[in-house]
Amino acid sequence: MKEYKVKRYGRDRRHQKTAATLKTVLMVLLIAGACAAGWFLYDPISAWLTEKAEERQQRQEQQRQEEQNQNQPGNPENPGTTDEPTAEQTALPESCAVLDTAVLYDMAALENRLSALAAKGYTGAVFTLKDEDGLVLYQSALEDVTGNTAQTAQRYDLPAVIAKIKAAGLTPVGRLWAFDDHTAGRKLTDATVKYNYTETNWIHNDKEAGGHTWLNPMSERAQGYILSLLGETADNGLEVLILEGVQFPTGYSLNLATYAEKGVTVDKSKVLADFTAKAAAAMKARNVSLWTALWLGDLSGESVRLGGSPLTVMASAENCLIKAAPEQFATRKAPLEESIYTVMHPWWSSLSKKLPAGVTLAAEVQGYAPAADLWQGSGWGETQRAEQIPAPTARNTKLSRKKVQPDELRLHLLLMANILRQLAANLAPRIRRRVV
Repeated sequence: MKEYKVKRYGRDRRHQKTAATLKTVLMVLLIAGACAAGWFLYDPISAWLTEKAEERQQRQEQQRQEEQNQNQPGNPENPGTTDEPTAEQTALPESCAVLDTAVLYDMAALENRLSALAAKGYTGAVFTLKDEDGLVLYQSALEDVTGNTAQTAQRYDLPAVIAKIKAAGLTPVGRLWAFDDHTAGRKLTDATVKYNYTETNWIHNDKEAGGHTWLNPMSERAQGYILSLLGETADNGLEVLILEGVQFPTGYSLNLATYAEKGVTVDKSKVLADFTAKAAAAMKARNVSLWTALWLGDLSGESVRLGGSPLTVMASAENCLIKAAPEQFATRKAPLEESIYTVMHPWWSSLSKKLPAGVTLAAEVQGYAPAADLWQGSGWGETQRAEQIPAPTARNTKLSRKKVQPDELRLHLLLMANILRQLAANLAPRIRRRVV
């Protein structure tokens, strides 16, 4: 009888099962080790990266400061300069209130208003020197103002207004519009934006719809006019100034608005940046703190008003007052909180991340009642004003999207470890079935 060999598989299968189990255990251990490494190494790696970023920023700041020092008066490498110390500039007050123009003509009413502001804790008072229409509200001695329709019939005494504000313990802050000027061009015809390379003034809308002229930012005549107004107000004792309307025109028929002769390239951002730098330098020489006002809505990308990226203008201005009023973001019937938190905060956060070196920011919030057709006639008071102040740095978690912050990374690592552990547990039976 033929004998057959009997093959025994039990031992081999036991070895295969043991090996599969060991593989599964090793996989779980490797995954856990990777998560643990992420857990323990996050803090030192994050600290190292932060330290390197801070060192790099410090080196850049030191280099920038050295370059500035080389151009300061009294530097041995700059002959002809003096070593006379300059007085410290008056800073923009932390909390300012805008004065209604009507009180500037009544000293008693002005005094009462200033007393009320001081009692509420305000430290500065903002008032208009030249408004958005181009009208000069204070008594000016400049020929371009007195010999023009730019000077209002009723005008206030600028030195007297400044003295009243200082007497109330507040810092006076003057506000002056630049090229967004629809009055000066009636006489300064060589300083206006022209229509399609002609001598005719361009207007931003039909005359029947309130169309008007604009000062040309490229015009040396227009720039000189603005600089002379800034200088005059500084000579009258103003130490803090806000420059509004540093922009190119907006409106209809912009394709027909011309700023130079045919064939001349117009780099709008550079034109505004050069003028802003010129104005800042002129005021710094008079020990005046100059703040260029820009709309927050223009800073998210390319801006028609600024002729491109706003960062070029901001870098030249050094001091920027960002107009962050929620009304500019409003859509019809939009709730207040939505504009303050879901729009203001992300835009401000985005701006702060790409801010040029050496630029100081301040925010102007909305204290006036918004238009009824946009806000359904809702009230506007101290509560609404106060809610805007933390909006750039704080967000409403109910309205804003959740984003992973660095301090949340540990939690996400733990969650990932649990997910991977569960995944390994689910895969282990499949592996065992395959090798057994």
